[in-house]
Amino acid sequence: MTIRGIEHVGVTVPDHDAAVAFFKAAFDAEPMYSQTDTHGGPFPAEDIGKLNGLRAGTAMVKVSVLRLRNGPNVELFEIAHPAGDPVANIANYGISHFSVNTSDLDATIARFSAAGGTLLSEPYALGAPEDGPGNRGVFGRTPWGLLIEIQALPSEMTYFPDATARRWIPKES
Repeated sequence: MTIRGIEHVGVTVPDHDAAVAFFKAAFDAEPMYSQTDTHGGPFPAEDIGKLNGLRAGTAMVKVSVLRLRNGPNVELFEIAHPAGDPVANIANYGISHFSVNTSDLDATIARFSAAGGTLLSEPYALGAPEDGPGNRGVFGRTPWGLLIEIQALPSEMTYFPDATARRWIPKES
């Protein structure tokens, strides 16, 4: 097996430029490149649907990839005529959310909120197996409804006695 890990997570958004601004303000994400700036656009499904499954009658209006520190990149898609419910929750099929790891939960949620994100609750102590002194988290929604979990995991987690793998936690960059 030659899998190294997750390289990027693709997110469809209603307004590409607003989403780029949100990720920059909330998480200090760095735009790396834009497919539409490089190759033009929009890209109709009739041209690229065979490559990526884009539904007939739609088009990729804007596409950019952002660097999100020490972890997977985030690829943002603005699609003409998208489908589905924009408000994700963990009861839906497919990827329901992603989590960002932070060394300062309070500062990160303050930036997230100032950028227009909405927290679902107050930050809470994480339970087993993620429990440990200072291990806390909170879920929030972006302005367009994407569910993002924000976690601080300064303490070692609880593992099964026979576990041979350890959870990957991003290191400070």
